[in-house]
Amino acid sequence: MKGPRRTGASRSLGDLMGPTLGSARLTRGIGKARSIIAWPQAVGPEIARMTRPRSQQGGTLFVEVRDSATAHHLTLQRHHFLKSLNALLGEDGVNEIRFTVGTVRAAAPAPRVAPLPAPDRARARSLVRNVEGDLRDVALRAAEAITRARKWREEQGWRPCPVCGEASREQPCRACALTLEDPNVRRAARPLTRAPERLPLLSPLLGDSGMNAARFLALGLLEDQLDLLALECVRGGGEDGYRAFLAQQAEVYLALAHRKPRSALTKADRAALPERVRQVLGAGR
Repeated sequence: MKGPRRTGASRSLGDLMGPTLGSARLTRGIGKARSIIAWPQAVGPEIARMTRPRSQQGGTLFVEVRDSATAHHLTLQRHHFLKSLNALLGEDGVNEIRFTVGTVRAAAPAPRVAPLPAPDRARARSLVRNVEGDLRDVALRAAEAITRARKWREEQGWRPCPVCGEASREQPCRACALTLEDPNVRRAARPLTRAPERLPLLSPLLGDSGMNAARFLALGLLEDQLDLLALECVRGGGEDGYRAFLAQQAEVYLALAHRKPRSALTKADRAALPERVRQVLGAGR
C-alpha cells in the first residue's frame, strides 16, 4: 500500500540546485570585481593612471593601456603586479595579467594656482609707520605679505569691504559684519551725524575696527537723510530753507566720508555725494 502523497508540485533537480548555483555565480562575480577594485591600490597611482582593469576571465585579469609600447613594458613587470595584487586578494587571487591596447582616459591636469602678486610696498610701509627699532624689518615683511594676499584676492574678483577696505567675498566682510552689530558701535554712530570731527576720538574707545564701523553706520544714516531732504527740495520748488539744510548736511557727510574737517573740503570732494543730492545742490547755479 502506497504511503500518503505529498501535497504541492514536485520540484526538479534544477529547482533544488538553482539557489546553490546562483550563490556560486555571485561569489565568483564578487571575486572578479575585487581584483578590478584592488588594482589601483596594488600597482600604485602612477601605473593606475595609465591603465584600466577591464575584466577577469578565470584566473586572468585583462588590463587596458593606451599603446602597445606601454603594454609591452608592463607585461615585463607583471610578476611584480601579480605579487602585490594577490597579497590584497588572498584566496581570490589571479594567476595571470594580460595587458591589451584600449581606451584609457588621460588624467585631468591639476588646476593651476595663480601665484601671489608683488607686494604693495607703499601700503606696507604705511601699515608699519609707527613701528621703530629692530622690529621694523620683521613688521615690514609681514605687512608686505598681507598686501600680496590682499592684491591676490582682488585679482580673484573680491571687492573692498565698505567698512574696513580689505578685499572680501562678503560685503561687508565677516569680521566687520559682527562689529556693526556691537551696541557700543551703534551708539557711537549717531553723534557722528552731527559732529564728524569726533571720529578720531572713537579709536581709543572702540579700536580702529569699531571706529570704521561707526563711521559706516553714520554715513548710512546721513545718506538716508540727504535723500529725503533732496526730495523735499524738489517738492518745495527749491525752497531756501530746505536747500540750506541740505547743503549743511552734505558738508557733514563729506567730512565723514573723506575723514577731513569741513573747512578743508573742496569742490572735487562733492563727487562722493549721492547723485540726487549733487543734482539738487547744483541746480540753478
